[in-house]
Amino acid sequence: MARAADSKRHLLAVYTGGTIGMLMEGGVLVPGKGLAAALRMLPMFHDKAYARDHSLPPDTLALPPTSSGQRIIYTVLECQPLFDSSDMAIPEWVQVAETIQKHYEQYHAFVVIHGTDTMAFAASVLSFMLENLQKPVILTGAQVPIHALWNDGRENLLGALLMAGQYIIPEVCLFFQNQLFRGNRTTKVDARKFEAFCSPNLPPLAVMGADVTLNAELVRRAGGQGPLRVHSCMEQKVALLRLYPGISASMVRAVLQPPLKGLVMETFGAGNGPTKEDLLQELRAAGERGLLIVNCTQCLKGTVTSDYASGLDRAGAGIVSGFDMTAEAALAKLSYVLGQPGLSLEDRKKLLAKDLRGEMTLPMRDECGSPPQDRTLACRVAWLLGLGGGQEADALRATLAPSLALAAAHAGDLKALQDLLELDGDLSLKDPKGQTPLHMAARRGHEAVVAMLLQRGGDVNPLDEDGHSPLLLAVRGRHLRVIRCLRAAGAQLSSQDLEDVGTELCRLASKADCTGLQAWWQAGADLTQPGYNGHTALQVAETAGKQDVVALLQSLKDNREVQPDV
Repeated sequence: MARAADSKRHLLAVYTGGTIGMLMEGGVLVPGKGLAAALRMLPMFHDKAYARDHSLPPDTLALPPTSSGQRIIYTVLECQPLFDSSDMAIPEWVQVAETIQKHYEQYHAFVVIHGTDTMAFAASVLSFMLENLQKPVILTGAQVPIHALWNDGRENLLGALLMAGQYIIPEVCLFFQNQLFRGNRTTKVDARKFEAFCSPNLPPLAVMGADVTLNAELVRRAGGQGPLRVHSCMEQKVALLRLYPGISASMVRAVLQPPLKGLVMETFGAGNGPTKEDLLQELRAAGERGLLIVNCTQCLKGTVTSDYASGLDRAGAGIVSGFDMTAEAALAKLSYVLGQPGLSLEDRKKLLAKDLRGEMTLPMRDECGSPPQDRTLACRVAWLLGLGGGQEADALRATLAPSLALAAAHAGDLKALQDLLELDGDLSLKDPKGQTPLHMAARRGHEAVVAMLLQRGGDVNPLDEDGHSPLLLAVRGRHLRVIRCLRAAGAQLSSQDLEDVGTELCRLASKADCTGLQAWWQAGADLTQPGYNGHTALQVAETAGKQDVVALLQSLKDNREVQPDV
């Protein structure tokens, strides 16, 4: 977790509704509009002198300066209409996600003001909707409206704004009662007390008191380097079933009927359930129809373990372990996975079993598989890094995976690199000189590795600290197949690459280096460019009597579209 260095941080506060802004009318709490106007009257939320001096618009407020002198400026965007959190569902959360996407480049961070009843569901859903998230998104709300004399709304909102404005936490989080939680790890545990939320299987990311105590090792690294992507196609035909002693097969059958596509099944203890054959048959039949079932424990703390849940194994392979996910996170993840187009049933099961957004802790157990028989060190290390979860394992992966992936690309070890990228997934990782795996593979001529990296959608024209692209390194290595592969993916020589190309071509012609000339031609260089003395490569070859070079250059000049033999 990095502390924001900007002296000014601009935030967007999306007000969806909820208790925090409610007003008492006729003895009943009703949604209260005009939250920005209400906050404007509270000195802790708005510095009027600063706003006046800087001509801030009516919906934009400025917090008093922090202890470090940082200024947090935030704009309140009020949803029309405001929502009761009990009415919030996937369509409303899609609106919130798309609002964040629309204003993503304009603001440093986002605070979502939400009703508490479904806030844990909202935080879980948004964590899966928002891919490549590199900025804080913090949900908060209140048990008592900020207009009440004694309330938690002011403290929660101010804390969320301060955390979002002062720290770079690239996750969907939930701030409540001085604690910052990973959003998809939370659940609501109290209807009245101010300590309404907890994160049973993951400690808080931060705790705010007189000072802020950060658990930086828990914070996930920023998402991919691509633009923020909103997954709005979340499957809504999912359900939640809590098993209870004596539940009948007919009750289970009624829940499992189409059009249901996925079910989160809350089981007893460490993942067990009734073993009556008629009930298991209903689960088995549903699995055979393609219904996805995620097994989560009813317990607030703990995880589903396969050894204890062995009774449900008789229901077939359709049940996927949810490990220590909350029911809210499991339902959101199931909706996300089922919403992904073009995946087979097995692909969806594999995706459900992966930790995608920090929503679950994978076990360090034998079910992770046996060590690979491949004796390649990087392959075996990749297997070791893939064992289980936990913060220590996450830290180890973050430290070792990038270096090992670069080494695998340099060595041309395709299998090891694939294994390592499955763990990290970041194609933009670099060594101290700024070289990516694509640089490494291109320089060494590893065509299969280059092709795999390009298929995964990595940047085809990254530059290292010396300004060198993978294409230039492939040209210098005379790796014609790699050059062809890079060019097909859109790689281009830069103006810097071509600055002295004429002199280089003349040098190659004088040494009768036909492969070197072919490499430059295939990369898109103009072979008629003169060198420093005004001569072209063809003139140098003719003067030196290099007839094979003359023939090559003339053929390339006559037909630019011809691809040389490789």
